Amino acid sequence: MFLTTKKSNQGSFFQSGVFSRIFATAAVMFVFIASAFSQDQPVLAPTQTSVKLSSAQFVGQDGLTVERLVELGGSRRADLLAARQRLAIAEGRVRQARLRPNPTLDAEYGSPRFLGGEAESDLSVGVSQVFELGGKRSKRVAVAELELSQIRAEVVRLERQLAAEIRQSYTNAIAAARQLDILEKLIAADEEIVRVTEARLKEGDVAPLDVNLVRVESDRLKVQAIQARSELETQLLNLRTLTGADVTESLRLAPQADRPPRLDLGLTELTDIALRERADLQAALIGEQLGAARINLARAQAVPNVAASVRFSRSKGIVDLPPTAGGGFALDKDNELTFGVSVDIPIFNRNQGEIASATGERLQATRTREFLESTIKRDVAVAYRKYRAAAESLVLYSTQILPRSEANLQTVRSAYGLGEFSVFEVVNEQRRLTENVTGYNQSLRDYYNALTELETALGSTLPATGFSPGGVSVLPDERIVPQQIDKEKFLKSLQPIPIRKNPVEIADKQKSN
Repeated sequence: MFLTTKKSNQGSFFQSGVFSRIFATAAVMFVFIASAFSQDQPVLAPTQTSVKLSSAQFVGQDGLTVERLVELGGSRRADLLAARQRLAIAEGRVRQARLRPNPTLDAEYGSPRFLGGEAESDLSVGVSQVFELGGKRSKRVAVAELELSQIRAEVVRLERQLAAEIRQSYTNAIAAARQLDILEKLIAADEEIVRVTEARLKEGDVAPLDVNLVRVESDRLKVQAIQARSELETQLLNLRTLTGADVTESLRLAPQADRPPRLDLGLTELTDIALRERADLQAALIGEQLGAARINLARAQAVPNVAASVRFSRSKGIVDLPPTAGGGFALDKDNELTFGVSVDIPIFNRNQGEIASATGERLQATRTREFLESTIKRDVAVAYRKYRAAAESLVLYSTQILPRSEANLQTVRSAYGLGEFSVFEVVNEQRRLTENVTGYNQSLRDYYNALTELETALGSTLPATGFSPGGVSVLPDERIVPQQIDKEKFLKSLQPIPIRKNPVEIADKQKSN
């Protein structure tokens, strides 16, 4: 069971260093927010209205869940439907294998009259039937049924592989939408800071360098938002293809939980599930059985069949009568019933080649199964370690790194308000927060993709019993650890706020006057 998630592919907007300045513009907003020492300090109030996030048209509560997307993909993907036709082909071969050989009817008629001769004739009608010996029919049916089972396992593997691809693309799309929300909030706040900074420049309170810094960072944020939106639209196009929809068809996704479920299964339990459920391993095991069945069939085909026949013959002829019998001509008729049996003598061809070929196929299937078992154990171990790493990273970002990073920024802001720090120190601290928030979003995405990779390694959905009961999240309880990142509160904190002039700057300006 996968709760709203071949390796997790990094989106283009998650690459190293791309967001090193994501919140640099927000830093400028905080640069001019100093602690007020009196209520009569001038205030530049923002005019910013609420921000409408563009991701709302792609993600909402009325959107499609990942389970529904998997269901649509299974019913509409043309390549999967084509693969399922292999089942119909194999079922036809099973039906054909059960059939017995048909009898053979042959008839002959000859007469000299066709060449202008006498009215004599010969008629012969026979029926023959081949009887298969050595259990050929039952062994042929066994091979066909095993081939059907193997194809069924391969189709199941394709279905599960498609489901994993859909879950991964869904997770990447939600991650792109989550990042786009933050960027658009920052851009909206930055536009207000540009306005405020330009107004303060006219009053002589800030230098032109500060205005240029704000504008440059504003443009950088817009570039990042363009990349994030492109990544979101790319993942949506990929989802349309995976689900068999037209590329122009509208698609809206249901949101993903910000507090993901916790998996309680250990490595041993997961490995047992994989060895029991992996469709490719099941196909390999069937391949071994199929190899043995083909050997039995090849040996049975070395046993010669028996062909029994029965034939009725009638001949009409004209006989010259001797003078003693009165002379002249008389009509002579003879009827004959013949029974026969024919058997091939296996002197040269005893089907040695087919037996050797089937023996090689069985050995090949055995080696393939052994290698696949070791590969499955490795895949499960790797996926489980990735899950553990993603879970630990997510918990660390949520409970330690982000709360402390925000607290550090608040301290630097307060010190700047007292004139102890410069704007560049505030910007640097804000950039650290930027990297941490980006790392948190990436860890959340990696956690869900790790669950998908685990399902791929297991060859089935994670069982519902494998998750903590009661919807317990991998993140600690907020009542026990209250200092955790909260998406809604964080987005609200990016709203423009009143900008008060720095009291130190006011005092310096009064002295200069």
